[in-house]
Amino acid sequence: MAKEVVPVGVVLDLNSPVGGVAERCMSMALSDFYAVNDDYNTRLALLTMDSGNDVIAAASVGQKRNNAIIGPQSSAQANPSLSPAQNPFFICTAQDDSAEVKAIATIVKAYGWREIVLIYEDTYYGNGLIPYLMDAFEEIETRVPYRSVFPPSSNNNEIAKEIKKLNETNARIFLVHTTTSLSSKLFVLANNAGMMREGYAWIITEGLSALVDGLSSKVRDTMQGVLGLRPYTPRSKQLEDFKRRWKRNLTSSKPNVKIIGLNLFGLWAYDTAWALSMPVEKDGIMHSGFLKKNASKSNVDLAALGISETGLSRKFHLSKGQLEPSPLKYSNPGDTTNQPAKLRIGVPAKKGFEEFVKVEWDRCTNKSIILGFSHDVVLSVLEALPFTLPYEFIPFMNKDRLTIYSLSPHEWWGISSSCERENISPKKYDAVVGDTTIVANRSLYVDFSLPYSESGVSMVVLVKDDEKNNFWIFLKPLSLDLWLTTGAAFVITGLVIWVLEHRINSEFRGPPDQQFGMIFWFSFSTLVFAHRERMVSNWSRFVMIIWFFVVLVLTQSYNASLASILIVQRLNGYFVGSQNHSFVKGLLKKQLNFNESKLKPYGTSEEYHEALLKGINNGGVAAIFDEIPYIKLFLAKYCFKYTMVRPTYKTDGLGFAFPRGSSLVPHISRAILNVTQDTDKFGAIEQNGSTSVCEDSSSSISSNSPSLGLYSFGGLFIIIGVVSLFSLFVYVLNFLRTHWPALSTINQPESSFLSMLIEMANRFDQREDPSSHPNIHERYTSRTNVVSSSPSRRSDTAALQDVPN
Repeated sequence: MAKEVVPVGVVLDLNSPVGGVAERCMSMALSDFYAVNDDYNTRLALLTMDSGNDVIAAASVGQKRNNAIIGPQSSAQANPSLSPAQNPFFICTAQDDSAEVKAIATIVKAYGWREIVLIYEDTYYGNGLIPYLMDAFEEIETRVPYRSVFPPSSNNNEIAKEIKKLNETNARIFLVHTTTSLSSKLFVLANNAGMMREGYAWIITEGLSALVDGLSSKVRDTMQGVLGLRPYTPRSKQLEDFKRRWKRNLTSSKPNVKIIGLNLFGLWAYDTAWALSMPVEKDGIMHSGFLKKNASKSNVDLAALGISETGLSRKFHLSKGQLEPSPLKYSNPGDTTNQPAKLRIGVPAKKGFEEFVKVEWDRCTNKSIILGFSHDVVLSVLEALPFTLPYEFIPFMNKDRLTIYSLSPHEWWGISSSCERENISPKKYDAVVGDTTIVANRSLYVDFSLPYSESGVSMVVLVKDDEKNNFWIFLKPLSLDLWLTTGAAFVITGLVIWVLEHRINSEFRGPPDQQFGMIFWFSFSTLVFAHRERMVSNWSRFVMIIWFFVVLVLTQSYNASLASILIVQRLNGYFVGSQNHSFVKGLLKKQLNFNESKLKPYGTSEEYHEALLKGINNGGVAAIFDEIPYIKLFLAKYCFKYTMVRPTYKTDGLGFAFPRGSSLVPHISRAILNVTQDTDKFGAIEQNGSTSVCEDSSSSISSNSPSLGLYSFGGLFIIIGVVSLFSLFVYVLNFLRTHWPALSTINQPESSFLSMLIEMANRFDQREDPSSHPNIHERYTSRTNVVSSSPSRRSDTAALQDVPN
């Protein structure tokens, strides 16, 4: 009985490594299938069409001639018109490329990579995966700063030019989604550019990873450490048998077609042909679990294929004409076990102030050892990140281990040729940490994290200790008229308070000499807030509130002025110092208008100390300008000899620097906030780094306070004078209103005015009835109740002696 031939179109690129293998595997699948099922009445006939550069045209021709089309090699090559959803005759022999995107994103997230560069070819295959990748990376907050797109026909020169551009972007993590022909050139040239060494990370997608075994040994050697994705293929007896037969029949029936080793695409092609052979058997269509009859009954709905028997690659499952994704595994063409893409942290090593950064060398391992406050901070910050970030510290040193001071921020990333002059490789650093100050001009070349230290530039000066000039120095802060006015204000305020409190407060009564002393004692004791007398009158309290404010302003101003006299007050024309290789020198020249000839550079705390001790007459300096963290460190060593002087010139403190656009900056900044706001942890770091300031010298003072005169405080004295006179006026007015009727009855015409004054003074000196004053009456009543409630205390009569007389 004649067999019914069912033509099935196959769209493959026969010039590709996949095409020849897939065609051969499908032929072997049909031979194996019909050898087992010789009694079947149908026979599939594979009509292969070479897609070449136009997969759409080949598939369109095949669709008119055949009942089904198998292919093309990748779903990303399938135009929507050839998708299973649009064409029930179309079966995709490879699994959907987008299925691997989730696995790629998981790898990137696990390593904590925040930037990745996409490298792909400008074809249906290359472009089809990119939208899925962009969405996945956006979801895990990984930035794609650059995309490198290669035409499929790119030659070595074009690829090398693009690789050079990639190297200049400081990119470290790459995802490659290309065909083998393009990737073979790419990895060889990337290796020549030094981009395949430790510190870089390369990921290849499933389509390329599945074909790595067929690449030449030269290409595979350059791919050491590359991470690839492959669908999981379980081992089976059937698969091993097929591999043996494949090796025996490796020679192609078509001499012009190049056949490489067996790959995953060949196994998929084998399973596809096997699965398709069963439902097209005419007598088995209605009884097969693999095929559903379509409504018209004129054609077989091949897109309705279900689950087949277990195939060579795995359990074969077609859903709506698309091979469902299988579990993925990682493959590593190289043998490196190091975690890729370490963060290369540049450390600006220097002599002096090594409490911040210190570089030592281990003689046994010949590796650098980084110590200091900044190093401890960055370790704590890296620990506080929500992801693991491998790192290594690289000092700013040349091959001879000589410290490099001349590197400016734009040279950290190799933008200028100064790196080559200093024997430093361009693009060597991914970040710079240490005592690096955040300033505006540097931000043109780098992105800074939030600061981890106090900001500002100030100056430190020597405290004078000249005894012959200091004998009466305590009088110098205030001018003579201010001293006299201040003394008078104390006496007048004391007198006003005595008047307001004398008749109602027992603490302001007594013999005349005691009351006279009270006036002076009370007023001057407020200078140090040592008074113990309680105010009873509300008017007294009102006066004292204003007076305390006046005293506070006077004492603070006096202290500042006295400290100002003890230091160098004017620096114009004098030598001043600053730290070597610091931006502070530019600040002194441009913002403070210092002559460059008057600026001296120093590098250590000891040099600061020596220069300040010498002074301006012995080759030293009048002051040292530096950033506050360095000044505090200097003062911690020399607690009593120097002091920090205001004003402070604004800077943003010490921070970490990254290449422009680095996605690590927000994560590092948030981690810095977490570390610096943990006072216990950050305080321990400061203590360990010896950056805490000596308490005896922690207060800073102003360097430009003039001698204080009366005019400077005229407003204060006017306020206290008005308040005192007003309170006294109200008190006298109330006193006269109360006692004037009694005074007017005195009939002594010859001396009426004098007698009235004497009588008024006598009445003023008399104690006021406690019941007539709410405050004193409440106090008296309270004290009387306390005494009377205790039988062991004095009698009520004795207690009444406490009443003011």
